[in-house]
Amino acid sequence: MELDEILVEASALSRYRPATVNGATFTDAPPEELPTVVDTLTEDYIREHNPTDLHDLMRYVPGIETGGKSLLVRNPGQFTIRGMGGTEPAFDGVLPIGRGAGLFMDPFLMERIEIVKGPIGSLAGGAGSSQNASGGGGAVNLYMKSARLDKDEIGLQANTSVGKHTFRQRGMVDVNETALEGKTAVRVIGTADYYEPTYIHQGIQKGARPRESFTVAPSVIAQAGDDVTMGVKSMFQYTDQPGYIGVPVYRGHPGAGYHWYESSCRRGDRATYESFMVNPWLDWQVTDEWLLKFGAGMMFSSWDFSMQEPYNGSGEELLNYYETGRWLSGEKYMTSGFSEADSVSRNYNLYTRSVWTKELPLEFKNSLVIQPDYNYRESSGGFGTPTSRYGLLLQDAINWRWFTLLGGLRYDHFEQEAYTSTTTANGATTRTRYRATSADAVSPRGGLTVRPLDWLVFFGNISQTRTPMLGLHTESGATPTKPWYATQYEGGVRVSPAEKLWVTLSTYRIEQENVPEFDNAGLIESYDGRNTSRGAELSISGDVTDNWTVMGMYGFNQYTDRNVAPHEKGRDFERYPAHTFSFATSYRFDWGFMEDVVIGGNYRFRSMSYATMRGSYVDKDLRFDPSHLFDVNVSMPLSKFGGSKDWILTFGVRNLFGEKYFESARHYYECLVGEPRTFEIGLRATF
Repeated sequence: MELDEILVEASALSRYRPATVNGATFTDAPPEELPTVVDTLTEDYIREHNPTDLHDLMRYVPGIETGGKSLLVRNPGQFTIRGMGGTEPAFDGVLPIGRGAGLFMDPFLMERIEIVKGPIGSLAGGAGSSQNASGGGGAVNLYMKSARLDKDEIGLQANTSVGKHTFRQRGMVDVNETALEGKTAVRVIGTADYYEPTYIHQGIQKGARPRESFTVAPSVIAQAGDDVTMGVKSMFQYTDQPGYIGVPVYRGHPGAGYHWYESSCRRGDRATYESFMVNPWLDWQVTDEWLLKFGAGMMFSSWDFSMQEPYNGSGEELLNYYETGRWLSGEKYMTSGFSEADSVSRNYNLYTRSVWTKELPLEFKNSLVIQPDYNYRESSGGFGTPTSRYGLLLQDAINWRWFTLLGGLRYDHFEQEAYTSTTTANGATTRTRYRATSADAVSPRGGLTVRPLDWLVFFGNISQTRTPMLGLHTESGATPTKPWYATQYEGGVRVSPAEKLWVTLSTYRIEQENVPEFDNAGLIESYDGRNTSRGAELSISGDVTDNWTVMGMYGFNQYTDRNVAPHEKGRDFERYPAHTFSFATSYRFDWGFMEDVVIGGNYRFRSMSYATMRGSYVDKDLRFDPSHLFDVNVSMPLSKFGGSKDWILTFGVRNLFGEKYFESARHYYECLVGEPRTFEIGLRATF
């Protein structure tokens, strides 16, 4: 029987919970069946919030922090998870995106983003800094949109945002075309962004040229046979924006005489970023039980900036700032110095993944993953010594009735090339040559899931990231003798009160050992740092009804610097907000004049936290006050106003009540302010 075409004119309800996730095990699995916690930001969630970069999107997830939205920070574009810092995002969990890319990656390119909680070195290897000494709190996995064989489709979107002293215009296009009777497809995604931030309309940076940015991401897919699919994903990004490094903080407000939405940079200070990524891949379904995946990738990025940093006092002047929030000179545009740098970063990777899944007698099911891989990375400008990592992953999951037992082990061999460091002091140049080094690391994991009922799941895991600290040395030349490592213990429960709705509660403790300790000048004093991060997380995600979807997340975290003596300030303090909360909801009306109208909203809360200096406590008055942010959005078919049936009209208000707050910081004198209230109108269409 052939049916006539059925046309549906309505705004689609956003979906916040994925059917499966991949980043926790490298196999597609329902999130409720995993022994770990995975927070997923779906394509619908990303579109609804319309973020401009990963930083703007990650702030919706409780427990994730960034060290400052600026190229001048030591590790730009990396994220702190569960109080453990330095997690660098990666494509598909295997290709690190490189230094700085997290500040500029447009989330419109993403099909979804998975945040896997806890040390993940046992799956993907130590990842993050040039020494690969990060990943203690979790992983941020990016899954790009790519060409599809199922349909031809054109998507268009345009958004205009207006606020006090700020204006933004964004345009997006997404075209997918099939060929050769559905055996091949090409997809091209493009974005363009014009942005006038608040700080170029006030202070000494008034009149600076606005931000201009664009991204192009072509991809190809081909069905080479019934069992073989191959493709290539690629991306080019360019951003030219005003330089910005933030202002000092004092008792929750800008200090040193600064007003909200000002900058210490000059009109001509700029930050420019370019990157190119290419990722060929091939999937071969060898048998019904055996899947082979081959992948390779190259991420190349270059950036340069010129910035004027806010002033950082010392001695009596600093003590006066602690008491008054002002420098003794009374001047607010004093600077610590002028910073200018350029760098090139390269990442290459190659992997083969074997996934064997077999139904066994007595209701057993086994899933075995074997993955050898190789990664090479380097950065110029003193930010990354050339380092190669050869890895081998072994992971097995055994399922029997109620129980799923997961075990994994990863071995990594690191090789770092010889290099020369150069320091200049008082006009004199000192050169120090270091030998080529190599080291090995083994990272294990284990997890258990018990599901006695369809709606009830108990889970727990023990996981560890171990990685050598290559390339580090103290001022005297001493190098670390032990590997850096972080170990997590976690347990929790999941309950499903409705068919497509899950509630998850978990508690965790992460012990970190052999961490480099820095002095006030930023030089390494020792490798004996120890800290603990412990907390609890509660989340709810899914559909309450067919017309109502929600995602709520709460995070509690307590950080302890165990190198500080008990009962001394700086041992237990709010290095990050102890309490963070986010709640998003979307509801589609199906009655009366409101039929097909979708209303959504988001609330975000962050409790008080202290501004630090290189992660260490400074003073009780250098702090960030609690913040409460509300966003609302509405979408409806344009046909309600006599327009085309293919278009959706959207309205939104970000920061509805005009909260003034700090969204991130590098040091206490380099704190970045969140955006003011903005009104947004947009159109999107799918043909």
